[in-house]
This record gives sequence, C-alpha cells and structure tokens, in this order.
Amino acid sequence: MCNDKSIASFKSALDDNHEWPCIYTFKFIVPKEKCTEVLSLFADDPVSERPSKSGRYISYTMDMHVESADHVISIYNRVSHIQGVITL
Repeated sequence: MCNDKSIASFKSALDDNHEWPCIYTFKFIVPKEKCTEVLSLFADDPVSERPSKSGRYISYTMDMHVESADHVISIYNRVSHIQGVITL
C-alpha cells in the first residue's frame, strides 16, 4: 500500500461502505509467472480466473470472508510485496 494517510483514507472508506464481518471481493491482475505465489495467499478461498488475451497475465477474483477493514488492508499489503501484481 502507499503512505499512512492513504491507508487511513482507504480504511475509512472501507468502514463507511461495509459492515464487518462480510464477504469482500479482491481483484488482481497477475503476471503468469507470479500466479502460484498469489494463489498461495488464498489457498482456502474460492478463486475465479481469466487469462489475458496475450496469455501473459491472469486476472483473479476472490470472494473472501473478512473481519474488518484492517483485515482487508493486511491482505492487500501481503499481495503488494509480489512484484508486478496490479490491484483493482
């Protein structure tokens, strides 16, 4: 994620728009060579995937039960450490 101010703003938006706990939808565009690394973070959660037309990327959508805005942010932080992943 970015700086503390943007994280606080994102957390506030999450809290304003969700009632916790809830099902939260995560979407990522992942370089094909990083797919295993990303999927290992979501081993127990349902994942749908769609390859790009070029085949170089795969789009993943995960519906995950989360407890709070902090839980959502922690997941985004884990994924952000994987080079080349685009978060939607």
